[in-house]
Amino acid sequence: MRVAGIDIGSNTSLLLIVEKTEQGFEVLSDKIYFTRLAENIQKNSQISESALSRLDQAFRSMRESLDQWRVRELSIVATSSARQAVNKSQIFELGAKYNLSPVKIISEEKEAELTFIGSLFGLGHSAENPLVIDIGGGSTEFVSSRKSYSLNIGSVSLTERFLSHKALSDREKTLLNHHIQEKIKPMANFLRKDYDHLIFTAGTPTTLAFMEKQTSDTNEAHGLVLQRERARFWLEKLSLLTVEERKAVPFLPEHRADVIISGLSLLQNILDQTGKKEFIVSATGVRYGLVLEKFQNNL
Repeated sequence: MRVAGIDIGSNTSLLLIVEKTEQGFEVLSDKIYFTRLAENIQKNSQISESALSRLDQAFRSMRESLDQWRVRELSIVATSSARQAVNKSQIFELGAKYNLSPVKIISEEKEAELTFIGSLFGLGHSAENPLVIDIGGGSTEFVSSRKSYSLNIGSVSLTERFLSHKALSDREKTLLNHHIQEKIKPMANFLRKDYDHLIFTAGTPTTLAFMEKQTSDTNEAHGLVLQRERARFWLEKLSLLTVEERKAVPFLPEHRADVIISGLSLLQNILDQTGKKEFIVSATGVRYGLVLEKFQNNL
């Protein structure tokens, strides 16, 4: 049985195709598309024409992969930017165009549930009480086994609001960190609970793992334990570079060069608030939650 999960996020759209085997699950394809639906969405709550064009190209490629692998079971969801967009119907139209229907715009609560399930998949760390944090392009989800919160801040929205394409200035750093700290301050008690593991998922922590391990293999990134000092090291190192200079940093994906500073600043401020000295990187997330849910429903 082959199942696919598609996660239409604010910065990236992700396609996962897996097959159930006697040993468990085999990943047949795991692709990332930099669609950036959050581009300028804070200005008028519209998904831009350029973002829709990128999504169109991504859907075309996804359809080809699904046909190539002869996938019949598909779950496709959209998250933060789709929830905000007044022209979200155009996502549905593109989905129908490539027979990727129905596209479901899921709630913050459902996104948190899928993130929690998916991020723990194959992690290799036993955890009775983990906290999973998903740093997205338009929102950030905080999920424990009992509660979840969603903040309307992410790597794309923070970059557009506070940062330029130059090296990070003292003024930008101050404004960015102050804004993040004000947003997460009401969550102080929740973040400081006695979690046995702190797990960060999505593009920012995965990119951090790539740079730290000097690899582009998500299997090496998934489950990597990193010290808080290493996150600070990379944030300070990359902050000295322009966006163009960051594009030349080994294993930093070019399409993340502009948003990596805001993503790492968010990660660092959350880490500081929790008081934890280390964290685990998860390279999975919503798309894995979708396929696991699909398999469970078909048992």
